[in-house]
Formats: sequence, C-alpha cells, structure tokens
Amino acid sequence: MPKKLFLCLFLLLSLAWVACKKVDIQFGDQFLDNGYTQIVKVDSFQADLSTIYVDSFATSSKGVTMVGGYPDPVFGKITTNCYFEVVPPAYSDTFADSFRATTFDSLAIVIKPDHSYAGDTTKPLQIIVNRLAEPIVPYDNTTLVINNNRSFAVTSPAIGSQNVTVRPYSNDSIIVRLDDNLGQALLKKFQDPNDLDIRSSDGFLQYFYGLRISSGANSQLIFGAKDSVIMRLYYKKPSLYLESKTLEFTLANKNHHFNNITVDRSGTVLKDIATVKQINSKDLGNTAYSMYAAGVMAKIRFPSARDVLKLTNYAKLLKATLIIRPVRGSYSASVYGLPPLLRLSSTTILNQIGPDLSFTNSSGTAATQTGDLVVDYLYGENTNYQYDVTNYFKALILDGTINANGVLVIPPSPALETQFGRLVMGNYANSAGKMELQIIYASVQ
Repeated sequence: MPKKLFLCLFLLLSLAWVACKKVDIQFGDQFLDNGYTQIVKVDSFQADLSTIYVDSFATSSKGVTMVGGYPDPVFGKITTNCYFEVVPPAYSDTFADSFRATTFDSLAIVIKPDHSYAGDTTKPLQIIVNRLAEPIVPYDNTTLVINNNRSFAVTSPAIGSQNVTVRPYSNDSIIVRLDDNLGQALLKKFQDPNDLDIRSSDGFLQYFYGLRISSGANSQLIFGAKDSVIMRLYYKKPSLYLESKTLEFTLANKNHHFNNITVDRSGTVLKDIATVKQINSKDLGNTAYSMYAAGVMAKIRFPSARDVLKLTNYAKLLKATLIIRPVRGSYSASVYGLPPLLRLSSTTILNQIGPDLSFTNSSGTAATQTGDLVVDYLYGENTNYQYDVTNYFKALILDGTINANGVLVIPPSPALETQFGRLVMGNYANSAGKMELQIIYASVQ
C-alpha cells in the first residue's frame, strides 16, 4: 500500500512540474523565454479619420465613356460629359461610282454599356449629343493627359437627343439617332472623289472636331460604357436588290477621349470641402466620405502607433488588422452601391497617392490588398473591408516621424476615376460603422 501511495505521489509531482514549465515560443528568429509568454489581442487603438478634397484628376485614356448625372444626397449633384473624336473608315475609290446611286438612311451614335452604373435605373435618361465647336487640345505641359475639369465649346442646337431606359447588365447597345442633315452631308463627301475632308483622319478632324455626349438636367443615373463609341452612317446601295450598308466612324486618338465631371455640393455635409480641403470625421458626425470620381477621398492616420510600445509587457508585434465598416443605411444593392474593391495607398501630409499596401500571395509575390469586401444587406452588422497592416504598422513603430502621413482609402484605377461606388465610413466612435484597428502582440512577464 505505501508503494502505491508513493507511486501516485510521484506521478502527481511529475505532472505538476511539466505543467509549470516555462513556455518557449519562437517569433521570427527571437526566443522569448523570460517567463510566461502570452499572445494578447487589443482593439482600443484609435485611428484618425478625415475626408480629403480632390481638386482634379486625369480622365483621358481610361477606356470608359461616362454618360449621365444624378443627385447624391451626401456627395452632391454629379454631372458627366464625355468628349471624344471620331474618324471615318479608310477611303476607297471603289465606292465612287456606286455612291452616286446610294441613298441616305440615318446617322446614329452607338454606345455599348459596360455594366457599371450609379443612380436609379428605373428612370429614363435623356442622352444629348452635340458637335464640338473647337478641337480637343490637351494641357500645354503634356500631350497625354486631360483632367476631369476640362471642357470644350459645342455647337447649338444638339445634333441628337433621345430618352432611353438603361439596363446596365444587358448586352444590347444604346443607339441615339443624329441629325439627318449631318448624315446626308457626310454621305455626299464620300460620293465626291475630290473631297479631301474624307480622305484622311487628319483632314476629317479639321472639318469635324468631335462630339460631346451629355444628359438632361434632371438625370437620375450615370452609366459607364466602353470606349468603342461609334458614329454609324446607314445607307442603301442598289444591286440585284437594295442592300443596307453602314460606314463606321470610330474613336480616334484615345488620349483625347475623356470625361468631364462636375459636382455641386451645395446643401450637403460636404458643401465646404472645396474651401477647407480637409475635414476631420469628428466634425462630420464621426463619419468620413470617399468617392474619388466625385472629388473626395477618406484618409486614415495612426498618430498613436508608437503607443503599442507602452502595452503591458509588450515584446513584439505579431499582427495588425484594419477593419473598415461602412455606416449602416448608407449603401444598398440597387442605388447606392459600395466600391467592390478598395485599396489603401500610402500618402504624405500633401495627400498625394503613393504605393499601395500589399500582401504576399500564394505565389510568393506582392499583390495589392483590396479589402475582401463582405456585404450584409440584411442587417448591415457584418459589412466590412479588412486589411493586413502589420508591415505598415511596424514601420510606424520604428519611425515616429511618419505617423502624420497615413493611408488613402480609394478604388484601384481605372475605377478610381470612372466609377461612382460610394463609401460612407465611421470612425472609432461611430456605433453604426465603427472602424477598428486590432493589434495582436506577444507579452512576456
């Protein structure tokens, strides 16, 4: 009996010794073996959030035609106008004789939607087409870039106008008939073998500067289209039977294809943004706003990043995760859509767009983080974007001088300049859309 008692006592002491042994955990190439090592998660760090004014941005050569306008109760009344040049097909004298017998049918603009939109698709949209009264000329300091605030004079009256119902997810083209007199004049140029305007692209652009597509004053919708906009001339040619034919005037210089975008913010919470340039979320009801194509973007700073060094028994930062939550009720599946992709771009106190925060993908290469959006349309509680900001946060801890710079919350290009997904996000004090910075660190006692 004493032997059995002694054996039980020995086993209990052995288990106790094993249970109380210090935990050795390897983090990177360091061993933390100064006592018990714990992994601690905190979410009490407060990031600074603000809304930044975007003065202007390039919209040329983006491959997108934007048509329409709509009133956003937060971001303001947004209006778009698309400018571009078209050139005729290559001239061929094989048409010379037959064209004398051809008859004009119609002239139209053909627009192919790209499935992107913002606003109310149930309301008809008035599409207006004007002929340009002056050539499209880029800025003096570059031959490649035209910004959203540029515009060019047009002739009056419009050469085409039509009310259409836009179905953004349809593959059907939108066709707007243009002035018959213009179409007949263009056909006559093809019929005249001595007309030099039709012989080359340069010659035609001196005669026909280009087109502007706009919308009516009461527009409730903006939709995107491909840059393959066509001005199509329909005619009939006699043969054994009457044949229907077309001539297509296609997009010329893509550097001269751009979207003019204006925003009237009067009566909105952002009415003063163009004057003050930056507004802290605390002064906007603990909220910030981001829609780059409408001239605003959200900025996040981490001024207290180095306070992580003051955490209890702090040893090493393991992970930092930023969670952005859109404010409940600020988005919907039909009218006010969220940006599907949002990147975090590093910036300075001048708010210029810098390199994106990245992650290492499965192939071992760096890739831009876009938030992995999760949408909860039912309750809105779980809608969020998430980002791994560990490396960025480590850099802030090492260098306290860069804590004032921050990151910008913006879509990737070309959606950055051509789409109107809207983000209304809350700061740490906004219960309807709380932004959260989660820190996981190693603590050693």
